[in-house]
Amino acid sequence: MNKQNISILTILRIIMVAALLIFMIVLQVGNRSSNASLESVSQEVLGAADQEGMQESNNRMFQKFYGLDAQDYEGVTLYSPVSNMDAQELLIVKLKDSSQAEAVTEAINSRLETQMNSFEGYGIEQYAMLEDHILDVQGNFILYVVNPNAQAADDAFRNSL
Repeated sequence: MNKQNISILTILRIIMVAALLIFMIVLQVGNRSSNASLESVSQEVLGAADQEGMQESNNRMFQKFYGLDAQDYEGVTLYSPVSNMDAQELLIVKLKDSSQAEAVTEAINSRLETQMNSFEGYGIEQYAMLEDHILDVQGNFILYVVNPNAQAADDAFRNSL
């Protein structure tokens, strides 16, 4: 019976090591960096999003909206609302390092909360669009989009990486 217990323990150890290896492989595949250029990704996403009501913005607006310095990242594409009465927004950030993702997502969530507070109660359509936002982190790229075609923009984002 002692040999049987040893063989069962050996089998369990092998299964646990195999499960751990599979888990590590899945984590690596899900967090892979992309060699795509920010320009090509932005072009694909903008082609899928409705740009009416948005305008291309500069690094100063990125700093104002998100409290982040664009120079800290490999690149930033920001399309912001033309009017303060509109919530449409599109942000693509190419990270220098995946460790930057948490700070960027926190800044985006802070911006989203501010916008939702601004439109709550009177901008019903804008508020609904904010609720349906997409925040997608794929390796070294982050997409944040508030747009009627947000899902199509996200699909284009994922396909362009």
